[in-house]
Amino acid sequence: MSKRRGEVPVAGGGRHEGAAGDGAADTLRARLSVWWRNLPLMRSFACYTAICLVLSVVISVAFMVACLEGYHYLDRVENEGRTEVDSGPYIYDAASGELVPAVSIDLGSGVGDRMLYVGMRQGTGCASVETDKGSPQVINASTERPVVYATLERIASDDGLKLYDWGGNYTEADYIEAGGNPYNPKPIAADELAYYDERERRERISTTGELGSAIDQLGAANDEILTSNIGYYVSQAQAGTETAPMFALRIAAGLAPFVVLGVLATVFFRQFYRVRLAEPLGSLHHAAERIAAQDLDFTVGAVAGREFAGLASAFERMRASLEEAQRELFETAEERRRLNAAFAHDLRTPVTVLKGTLEMMEGKEPSPHIATLQGQVERLESYAQAMTGITKLEDREVERGSVAFSVLAGDLGRTVRTLASEAGIACHVSVRNELADVCGSTGAAELCVDASLVEEVLGNVMSNACRFARQRVSLAVCMRRRCETDDGKAPAQDETEGALSAVLDLRVTDDGPGFSAEALRRGCESFFSEQKSAEHFGLGLTVASMLARLHGGSLVLANDTSGGALVHVTFAVELAKP
Repeated sequence: MSKRRGEVPVAGGGRHEGAAGDGAADTLRARLSVWWRNLPLMRSFACYTAICLVLSVVISVAFMVACLEGYHYLDRVENEGRTEVDSGPYIYDAASGELVPAVSIDLGSGVGDRMLYVGMRQGTGCASVETDKGSPQVINASTERPVVYATLERIASDDGLKLYDWGGNYTEADYIEAGGNPYNPKPIAADELAYYDERERRERISTTGELGSAIDQLGAANDEILTSNIGYYVSQAQAGTETAPMFALRIAAGLAPFVVLGVLATVFFRQFYRVRLAEPLGSLHHAAERIAAQDLDFTVGAVAGREFAGLASAFERMRASLEEAQRELFETAEERRRLNAAFAHDLRTPVTVLKGTLEMMEGKEPSPHIATLQGQVERLESYAQAMTGITKLEDREVERGSVAFSVLAGDLGRTVRTLASEAGIACHVSVRNELADVCGSTGAAELCVDASLVEEVLGNVMSNACRFARQRVSLAVCMRRRCETDDGKAPAQDETEGALSAVLDLRVTDDGPGFSAEALRRGCESFFSEQKSAEHFGLGLTVASMLARLHGGSLVLANDTSGGALVHVTFAVELAKP
């Protein structure tokens, strides 16, 4: 039985289905992850905003409900045992001298508000007047507090209860006398209610009409049913003062939407900034710095956001292109080195043969032509040695050692004075230490530098200056802090080792004709010289420039403001604190 390629046998159908389900879930998660990472900035910001708003609404509502529940709980605890009195309407029963719960009926005809108030006396089972807290009570569904009907005794004994006229059934004379609305409620004392009710019933419009007549007839047939054209209502004062926790809960419920929205907006914006802006920009900035430093041995990874992903792809293409160009340049340089080395090596054999032959001929038949040929052969030999030296120079190792700045400056000064004395010209040397605050006024701090390399560079530069100087050359030695203009990098200081990045600055000037425009442009190229001779192949400044670069510095050609040539050489060194 054969199997197709890639098919994996599974034991049991249920296990296979479960694995397939997990694979589908993983695929869905992967697709959602890719979709989310590739969202444009505008859409991702809209998603963050929508999620923030939804969460704000949900959390705010939940918090407000919790605060209100807490408020109601504290309110129930604060008003525990307090009885709530039904506000009415009521009518006054002159026979019993008590208030009777009633209902109001709007007759809607005649002059003014036509109202009929209907109630039933106590004991009918329809409505009972509660005067004792221990008796059965009605429960208010909204506050869950006991509710009782008002009595004159309760009103007289509770200063928080006030009895008012409900109004209605005014006569035309009442409107004229009041100049508009005659309803002007004032509290009615419990002991004055009988007189007030009798007077107002007599002066108000009677509740006539078909409905009123029918109810009056029903009341005449049943002594328990009462009707009146005067109604009353009871106003109960608020409960005790709001406590501090209740006030805090009420304020918290009101401020919850704003606080929650502010906190979540801050959190989501920080997350959006970190994921969608800071991380991609940080990755791109790091990639740009490595590319600028010609460190191309890396890959620009994927970043979140469609816009930044496109920019990262462009960075990666640029890096790959630069890496390819750098590789080609390196291969070209290596090929050139191999050719130069092979040429210099192969040139030695014929030069040696020519040199020996000319020596033998000179011994047999001396001739000025043979002397000329010997000079040219010696020049070829020197040329081959110079090419070999250039090839080996690129592989030279910088051997740093510890030397005091004052000692190094003294050695450099003696070197240039010796070269100037041999050339028969004057020499001036100046030394300045701008890091005296670090190493002290004596300049006793130790430098980590390849002193022999520095002296070799100075020797080549000084020899070139002495060739073109008329009467004098000058050397300025300076120790200073490293700045970004030296190598394009910010200066760094290693506090743990106590080392400070510094620059050894050498400036050699002469009073000669100065560099021509062509020399300023090509002066450091190999074998370039405007005055070539048998002894000089135009390699002095080339060697000096290569050695300065090996030591982390540079060599720059210029013309001095006072006339003459100026060669500025720098070396990257480390200054150890004493």
